[in-house]
This record gives sequence, C-alpha cells and structure tokens, in this order.
Amino acid sequence: MDTRTLTVTLALVTATLSLLMVLFAFYRWQRSLALYASGFVAGMAGFLLLLGQGSVSPWVSVLAANLLLTLCYACLPWGLRTAFRLPRPWARRYWVYLGLWCVAEVAATFVWDSYPARAAVSSLAFMLWAGEFLAAAWRAPGLSLPIKAASVTVAGAFVLAHLVRIVLLAGLSATDRLFQEDNGVTVYTLLMSVVFAMLWAGVILTIEVAGLLRRLEERNNALKALAHTDELTGLSNRHQLHQAMTIEKERCLRYRQPLSLVFFDLDHFKQINDTWGHPVGDSVLKQTAGVVRGLVRGPDSLFRWGGEEFMLLVPQTSLEGATLLAEKLRLALEGASFPVDHRVTASFGVAEWRPPETNESWIERVDLALYRAKNAGRNRVVAWQQGGSVPGARVHLEWRREWESGSRLVDDQHRQLLELANGLMDLSLANQPPPLVARQLDELVDHVARHFADEEGVLAEAAYPELPEHSSLHRGLLDEARLLRRHFDQGLADAASFFQFLVSQVVLGHILTADTRFFPYTRREAGL
Repeated sequence: MDTRTLTVTLALVTATLSLLMVLFAFYRWQRSLALYASGFVAGMAGFLLLLGQGSVSPWVSVLAANLLLTLCYACLPWGLRTAFRLPRPWARRYWVYLGLWCVAEVAATFVWDSYPARAAVSSLAFMLWAGEFLAAAWRAPGLSLPIKAASVTVAGAFVLAHLVRIVLLAGLSATDRLFQEDNGVTVYTLLMSVVFAMLWAGVILTIEVAGLLRRLEERNNALKALAHTDELTGLSNRHQLHQAMTIEKERCLRYRQPLSLVFFDLDHFKQINDTWGHPVGDSVLKQTAGVVRGLVRGPDSLFRWGGEEFMLLVPQTSLEGATLLAEKLRLALEGASFPVDHRVTASFGVAEWRPPETNESWIERVDLALYRAKNAGRNRVVAWQQGGSVPGARVHLEWRREWESGSRLVDDQHRQLLELANGLMDLSLANQPPPLVARQLDELVDHVARHFADEEGVLAEAAYPELPEHSSLHRGLLDEARLLRRHFDQGLADAASFFQFLVSQVVLGHILTADTRFFPYTRREAGL
C-alpha cells in the first residue's frame, strides 16, 4: 500500500473519529468526553501539520504538530481520570512530562535537526501517556475486569508498536530531517496510526457505554427500591405491607398462631411542620422509625403507611401482647428526645386478625381503633375489642378556617375542644364503660375551664371592650358543663347529652357567635 493512500486513509479516519467524539461529547455533555474529543481533534490537526514539513516553518510543522499529537495522547489518561473522579485528573507529573518532551523536541529540531530523534522522542512520550492511561484504568472504580483487560491489550500493543517504530527509526540516517514519504518507517507509522486511532476510540467508547449501562442499572435498582421502600425513613411501604400481610396470614393459618396489627400516628404532626418546618418534620419521622425499629422483635415488620402514619405487623402475637407492645412503643416515643421544643407523642390502634378476614377489613378495624385513640385524647393505645363495629353514621366536628381568631393560643384550644368532643361521641357510640367516659368528661370540663381563663387573658391584652360580658357568658357555660358532669354520675345524663351541649351551646352558641365579635381585636393584635 503506497503512502499516499495511507495518508488519505489516516486523514479520513482521524476526521471521522474526531467528529464522532465531538458529537458524543455534545450529546452526553460530560467533561471527560469533551477531553477525549479535544484529544482526537488535536491529533487530527497535528497529523495535518506534519504533512506540511519542508514548506512550513518548523515551529509549526514540527514543534506545534508534535505538541498536538502529544496532547492527543495526554487527553486519554486525563479524560479517564476525570470520568472516574480520580484525584487530580491532570496530575502534577504531567507537567514534568511535557516539560521534558519540549526540551528534547526543541533539541532534536534546532540542535541536531534529526527526524529520527524527533520521532523517537514523540514515540517515547506516546508510550508514557499510554502507561498513564493503563494505570488510571486499573484504579478506576466500577470498571469491569473485561474492559480493564481490553485497555491493557490496546495499551500494551500500542507500547509494543512504538518500540518497534523506535527500532526502525534507529536504522535511518541521523541526517534525515523530514517525515519521509517513501520508506518503510513512514508506511509503518501511517498504518499503525490508522489502526490505533480506531482501537483507542473503541476502548474509550466502550468505557463510556459501560459506564452508561452501569448508571442505568443503578437507577433501575434505585427505582425498584423506591417502589418497595419509603425513601425518607428506609422502611417498607404500603405495597409491601399488603404482601407481608398475605404471607403472614398463610403462616398464621398453617401453624395456628395469632397475628396482630398495630397502627400508630404521630399526634399534632402538622403543628411540627408549621412551626419548625418540613426538614425538622422529616427528621422527626426518621427518628420515630429508628426508635420503633430498636424496640420491635426480628419477626416484626414496620411499614410507613403514609405521612406520619406507621403500621407494625406482629406475627405470633395475640391482641393482648400487641397492646402491651404498643404501650411500650408509646412510652418510648413520649420519652424520646426529638429536635423540637415540643413533646412528640403518638396514638395507637391495635387489632388481631380474625380468619378469614380480608386485609381491607383488618386495616379498617385497626384504623377505627386508632381513630378512637385520637378522639379519646391522643397519646394512648386503643385495642379493637371482640364484637366492636364501625358506627354507621358518626357525627364529627371539623375545624374551619373562618373560625381562626388570629390568636394561636385561642385557636389551638378551640381545635383541641373539637377533638375532645369528637372523642366523647366516639366513646358513646362504641358503648365504652362509664369510667372511661367519665374520664373523658373530666378532661373536657378541665379544658373548657382552662380555655375560658386563657381566652379572657388574650382579650384583656387586645383591649376587648366587651370583656366583662364575655366573661359572664363563660361562667354560665362552665356552670352548665359542671352540672351535666354531676348528672352523668347520677345517671341523669349520658355522653350524648354532653356532646349535644357542646355542639349547640359551646360551638354553635358561643364560638360561632360571641367569639366572632372579638376576632377584629385579636386579629389586629396579631397584625392580620
């Protein structure tokens, strides 16, 4: 094959590979690909400048050309170290390599003016960069062994080829000054350049494609994990809960062992988010998961149901055992130190599986048990009792935005009053024993008394002109509440009567009428 054909072939190959690398770099938009592309473009430009020897200044056709070729191979380890984030992608020793090369190349051009010497210096530099590429490939984390073997093969063959070239250059006359066109060294150099241009491009693209496939696999694995795991707490999610329930139910039937479910919810969690922000709320959720995980047994499975709600599946455990476990968890959360100036508590519902009950029915029962725990005052455990039923129609008081007075203390106490009232009605519908209802009534009366006193203090600070009349209404309502409480002990009133009093007299008759008159004063005090 004549040198003219090889020259055209090399020009076409280097141009094509340079264009391919540039397009790939633009498509992927990564620094490592930009370095590879720059290297191939520099190599193409350096080769074209070499062809101008004899008609162009040696500073351009010799020094600049060989410098571009050297930079072409320097970009190989530079790009690889950048792609795999190795320390100092452009190592300090690289400057030493370039400095030594410049001194030797200038001497071979202007002192001896010897083409064999210049070519040998360049080959030595190329071999050095190939060795750096090989070292970087071995250190690259995540690079598979077959790709490392391919890198070794190409780099080793490249070094061997240039050793042969140096031997061939030694046979030339020291007085030869130009890149010869019609000798064996020129043919060998051109042919070697064509072959290794394609091999280096192949190795680089293989490494990049392998990296793409590896990252794609990692993301797919992450997506699979997200499909079954809650990202914030690391717990299994709702989808996994249903699968675990089905498996444990089968095991429960096979070995005739009890199986229980604990459903718990952090109390007033929205206030934590509103007061300290969602990052702190997330920290509370993660710490909650950690506290509970540290207390449950190996066979127990903890799941994040959603928001601030969690499910605990407890195999080989009866309703009584699961209730004791829930109480243990409640006390642990109540005593834990959270990153908020606020005591974090949780309400718990417990239900044992009743074959052949469906997952949905079981969850509905434990959800209702949790509902009763929250409406009974929160921070407590309620177990679903045998024979319990879901009320067909529950009266439920809901807080409305237009009821906000502008005073955070007053509004929080109004919300708590509604929760206590809802809990009272739920206890009544569930036919709970009188002592439990009496305790709820006492909590309600105490809350009403404390709220009225606090509200009067807020109105005094807001200079509410009708405070004396408002205080008189408070005394009348409190007296009626205490009278109803005594009537309950005497069997003259029930929980439903107290609930009706709260709805008609306290909520509708007082909060929505008398209280709304001081809203302009408390809102002005709050700057609203």
